[in-house]
Amino acid sequence: MTALAILFWGSVAAILYHHVLYPPLLRLLARAKAPAPMPAPPNELPPITLVIPAYQEAGFIARKLADCARLAYPRDKLKIIVACDGCTDGTEATARAALREPDCAGLDAEIRAFPENRGKVAVLNAVVGGLCDGIVGLSDVSASLSPDCLARAAAHFTDARVGVVAATYVLRSAGSAGEARYWRYQTAIKADEAALGGPIGVHGAFYLFRRGLFTPLEADTINDDVILPTRIVAAGKRAVYDPGMIATEEERTVRAQEFRRRVRIGSGNLQQVVRLWRLAAPTRPGLAFVFVSGKALRAFVPFLMVLALVSNMVLAVSSSEIYRILLAGQIGFYALAAIAMLEPQGMPRVARFAAYLVEGHAAGLVGGVRQMTGRDRERWSRAG
Repeated sequence: MTALAILFWGSVAAILYHHVLYPPLLRLLARAKAPAPMPAPPNELPPITLVIPAYQEAGFIARKLADCARLAYPRDKLKIIVACDGCTDGTEATARAALREPDCAGLDAEIRAFPENRGKVAVLNAVVGGLCDGIVGLSDVSASLSPDCLARAAAHFTDARVGVVAATYVLRSAGSAGEARYWRYQTAIKADEAALGGPIGVHGAFYLFRRGLFTPLEADTINDDVILPTRIVAAGKRAVYDPGMIATEEERTVRAQEFRRRVRIGSGNLQQVVRLWRLAAPTRPGLAFVFVSGKALRAFVPFLMVLALVSNMVLAVSSSEIYRILLAGQIGFYALAAIAMLEPQGMPRVARFAAYLVEGHAAGLVGGVRQMTGRDRERWSRAG
C-alpha cells in the first residue's frame, strides 16, 4: 500500500500545486521583476503584414476587414492577406465585396483563395512561408483589434531581443460566467509568465512575430498559437504581452462549442509538452518554471485527478479512516460539480466553479486520450 499511497498523495500534491500554489507564486515572482516601460514608437514605422486565416467566415469577414481599416497605422505600411482555406460559403466573394466599400478604400488587401480545405496550419505555412522578412501579424476573423495595437507592437519591436508581441484577449460576451473567469485567469497567467521569462503560448486572436524567426509547423499541429511563438522564445527571443493591445472576441460561444474547444485545447496541451519539452532545461530557470508548473502540469492534471480518485478508492477499502473521509470529499465534490453542470441557474458560486473546473478537466482528459491514440488529425473546422 505504500506505493499506492505515494501515488495518491503525489497526485493530490501536484493538482493542488498547479491550481492553488502556482498562480500566487507566479504573481509574486512576476511582481519582483521591474516592469519594463513602454518603449517609444520608432521614427519610421516598419511594414507589417497581417494574415487572417479564414474558413467558412462569410458572416464575419466583412466586419473583420472594416475593423482592419480602422487600425491607426499608415496604409502604405500595412498589408492585409485574407487566406481562404477552401471556403464554400462565399467567404471569398464577401471579402472582395467588403473591400469595395468606402470604409475599406485604400486598404492594401489581398484575398488568397486556396481551392481545397487543407487546414489552418497548411495555410499558415504557405502564406507566412512565402513572405519576405519583416513583421507578421496573425489574427482571427472573429477578433476586433484596438486601433493603436500595431503602433504599440512596432514600438516593442524596436528592441532586437523581442521576437513576439501578443495582445490581451477579451471576451465581448462570454458564453458562461465560468468561461469569463477562465479567460481572466488565463490572461493574468500569461501576463505574469511574460514578465518572468516568456509566456508559454499566446492568444491566437492576435499576435505578431518576426518573419525571420518563423519555422514551418508540423502538419498535425493543434494549437499553433502555442507552438509557433513558444519556439521563438525557446530560440532565445523575448515575448512581450502588452495589456494595452486588446483583441476582443466578438463571437459568443455556446456550451457545446466551448466543450469541443476545450477538448481540442486538451489534446494540444499534451502535444505541446512532447514537442516543447526542451523548455524544461534549467539553463533558463524562469522559462523552465512556467513551462513545468503551468503548461506541462496542466496537460497531466486530468490524468492525475483520475489517479487520485482510483487510488483513493483502493486505499479507502484497505487502509485507514482518513482515506475514507478523503474519498467522501472527492465524491461530494464531483457530485456537486455534476449537479451544477445540469442545473447551473441558482447554484452557489462555489458549485459553478467546481462545475467549470471539472468540465474543463474532463474535456482535457478526452483531448489527452485523443492525442495519445492519434485521433486528432482532422482538418481545421469552425467550432460551430
